[in-house]
Amino acid sequence: MNTASKNSGGEDATDGIDEIEMVLPMRRGSHNSSKIEIPRAAETDEDPFDPSTFRARLEATLATCRELKQSSLWVQVPMSRAGLIEIMSDYGFKYHNAEDDLANLFIWLKTDTECKIPTYATHQVGVGAIVVNSRDEILCVRELRKNYMPWKVPGGLAELGEQLDQAVEREVLEETGIQCEFKSVVAMRHTHNLQFGRSDLYFVCRLQPVESKDPADGTILVPVPVPQAGEIESAAWIPLKEFKEMVYAENGHPMMQHILKLCDQDSETGDIQKSIISSIVPGRKPAPVYHAPLRSLE
Repeated sequence: MNTASKNSGGEDATDGIDEIEMVLPMRRGSHNSSKIEIPRAAETDEDPFDPSTFRARLEATLATCRELKQSSLWVQVPMSRAGLIEIMSDYGFKYHNAEDDLANLFIWLKTDTECKIPTYATHQVGVGAIVVNSRDEILCVRELRKNYMPWKVPGGLAELGEQLDQAVEREVLEETGIQCEFKSVVAMRHTHNLQFGRSDLYFVCRLQPVESKDPADGTILVPVPVPQAGEIESAAWIPLKEFKEMVYAENGHPMMQHILKLCDQDSETGDIQKSIISSIVPGRKPAPVYHAPLRSLE
C-alpha cells in the first residue's frame, strides 16, 4: 500500500506540509468519534481532499484518531467526490448509509473491542387506520395493484421525523380525502425482512372522522371519500357488518379479525393511549409516549 502519492515530477505530493497540517479537518462526534465532512467542491486552492494527497492525509488522520483513543471515524462523501471512496476502502472504511447525494462511511478503530456501531435503519414504521363514521361504516380503500382482498383499511409509511398520530392522519387524508382525528393505538405488528430487507413496525390506530351538521335541519353530514390519484383505485364507506363478513370469511384476514375484536372493546379502557412527556435531556422537545390506559387512583 502506498503511503503517499507522487506528483508528475516524481516528488512526494505532500512535501512541505507539516505533520499537523496533514490531518484532515474533522470535528468531534458522539460516542467518542470524529467526523469528516468532505465538501462537494474544493473550497480553497489548497484543497485538503485533493486526490493527490488524500491517501497520505487519511493515514495521518487515522493515526491521530488512534492516538486520541477514539472509537470510530466517520466520513461524509458527496457523490461529486466519490473517487475518494476507493482510497478509503483500502483502509477498511465501510458504508453505513446514504441519502440524496451523500454517503456516510465509517471505520471502527478499537481493535480490542467488537464494533458497536448499529446497523442503519433497522426498521420502517407503517400505520393503518380504523375509521368508523356515525352511520357505523368503516373507511376502506382498494389500491391500483396488489389487492389481496376486495377492501383494506387506509394507511402507509411514516415519514422521517413524523409523529405516529400525524402519519396516520396524513395517510388517511392522502388516500381518501377524509380529515380525521387520532384517538388511540389499537395494536402493533412486528414483522421482518420486508422492503430493503428491513423489519417493519405496523401500528393500527383508531381515528374519528371529522363530520359536520347540516345547518338547515341538523342532519349529520358524512364526508365523501375521494381516492388518491395514481395510488388508490377506489375509496368508500363500507357498512361495518359487510366488512366483518369479508374479514371473517373462509379465506378471510386473520390479523384484521383480531383487530376488529379489539375495536369492539371500549377504547378508553382497552386501547393504547398517548401522552406528551417532557425529556430530562436538555434541549430535547417533549415527545409522545404510547402506553396502556392509566387507572385512576381516586
